[in-house]
Amino acid sequence: METKAKRFHIHNSLYPDKWSTGIYVRLSDEDRDKKRKTDLSQSIQNQTDYCRAYIDFLNGQTEEEFILEEYKVYCDDDRTGMNFNRSGFQEMMRDVQANFIDCIVVKNLSRLGRYDTEMQKYLEKEFEQNGREVRLIAIGDNYDSLYKEPSIADRFQLLINREYSEQQHRNVCIGMHSMQRKGLFVGAFAPYGYQKDPENKHHLIVDTTAALVVERIYEEYLQGISPKEIAAGLTRDGIVNPAVYKRLHGSNFRCSKKISDEEVHWRGDGVKKILMDETYTGTLIQHKQVQKKLTDDRPTQVAKEQWIRCEGTHEAIISRERWKITQSMMKTIKRDSTKEDEVTIFKGILKCGDCCHAMRKRRDSYTQLKTGETAKYLYYNCATFRDYSQHKKNLGENAPKCTSHYVSDKLLRKIVIDDLNKIIRQVENLRELAEKHQRTPQAEFPGVQREIENKNRRIHQYRERLQSARNLLYDGTISKEEYASDKTAIQADIDRLNNEIKLLQKSISKVSDVLSNPWVERLLENGEITELDRITVVEFIDKIYVYEDKHIEIVYKFSGEFDGLFIKSV
Repeated sequence: METKAKRFHIHNSLYPDKWSTGIYVRLSDEDRDKKRKTDLSQSIQNQTDYCRAYIDFLNGQTEEEFILEEYKVYCDDDRTGMNFNRSGFQEMMRDVQANFIDCIVVKNLSRLGRYDTEMQKYLEKEFEQNGREVRLIAIGDNYDSLYKEPSIADRFQLLINREYSEQQHRNVCIGMHSMQRKGLFVGAFAPYGYQKDPENKHHLIVDTTAALVVERIYEEYLQGISPKEIAAGLTRDGIVNPAVYKRLHGSNFRCSKKISDEEVHWRGDGVKKILMDETYTGTLIQHKQVQKKLTDDRPTQVAKEQWIRCEGTHEAIISRERWKITQSMMKTIKRDSTKEDEVTIFKGILKCGDCCHAMRKRRDSYTQLKTGETAKYLYYNCATFRDYSQHKKNLGENAPKCTSHYVSDKLLRKIVIDDLNKIIRQVENLRELAEKHQRTPQAEFPGVQREIENKNRRIHQYRERLQSARNLLYDGTISKEEYASDKTAIQADIDRLNNEIKLLQKSISKVSDVLSNPWVERLLENGEITELDRITVVEFIDKIYVYEDKHIEIVYKFSGEFDGLFIKSV
């Protein structure tokens, strides 16, 4: 039998007359959604058994001068072959550098990697270092670097492996995009507060334990507590962050922004992410980023207008109204810290009416004349005025100027409570009016109904005139030109009257339309307000402007919808 020429010899530090062999096995991340993260993919075990069987086969061949001794199995489960940043592969290369192994066995070259450029680097450089060569055996490709160098056919096979991965990636992307448009969840992990439906992994159901934390986060933020303080409070209460929570419940989740797996505390950025996530309203938003090629280091961010939004795909944890209020507050409030006793019910809402900058709170004290005791009170004044007045000399004459716009917290609360109660009383009156109108629609608005009837009679008269003109045309009394002129004028009057009738009918139905608005229901639920809290303020009020002449303007979130119905300033 012809003896094959060997290109290099054994050089490992463990055996003088054996190849110290590492078995490398890998499976891509297509099957990453295993039941438990500790489960070993069946294909991984099959690859290991296949490689061991081949080692036994080689050790039984007479032409093998030295047997192969298994040193270790290096495994990368759920990892793509388009990059080499894999824990199992890197561990194997460290053992190669330490001279613990000098032979690697894989099922085929695609298991080692699919990126042809990087694969050539390992085959032609890393595994070919003089005196430290690595024997690479790819069973399925009939490749053994002990007997031959990489050929053109081998390089072509690497190119095919890469193209196969790219094609598979494109097919997967097309399929996922189609599912996203149908409102099916295609993410690897459910958002915090949800879990995948056991009966349908493309549907989200509420995780009741985590959902309580999400509700707490929104509730505290609407009370004026900053994301950093919310995070600190969650940590103090022993509530683990979302990444740890998912792992504790059997998920194979890893957060790239965490310092270590042992990090359990919350961060302000994590709280902000939950506050901004529209998923909690029952709307599924996907296609935020795409990986165009498997070789891309990072996915490409997709423009917001190209995101795929599907409403009502799952149960909401936060109402859409509260979520919108939260987004409005996040745009308004720029500070991300809450000092002790800093939260006021008007935070982020109270503005100077002249320079439009925020009004800042300030506490002061005075001595009561009757008791002689010291009492504290809270008031607000313009931030521009405060900054300029404190640093007038340093800022110079070109600095922005404004006046104090002083208003006490006690007075402001009273003004807002009185105005909200006026609106609530108006809404209650409107509701009674609408109910009467539904029972006796003709009798409730007699003046409007009479005007509609008068306009209908005039329309009837115009149509009779039009018919008379048509008869005169047939009799030859008037010409076609005269008839056309009369018809145009009469039809214009009829169209005008019809439009006026529509406006009158709309004014009758406006009361019922107003009462169907969700804001009205919330106002009626509250009833008369005796004390003002943060939740009420952020739910109904958009901005409060304080002017130097003590005029205060309250802009409600429903002002544009109820124009002409409510008082919006005091």
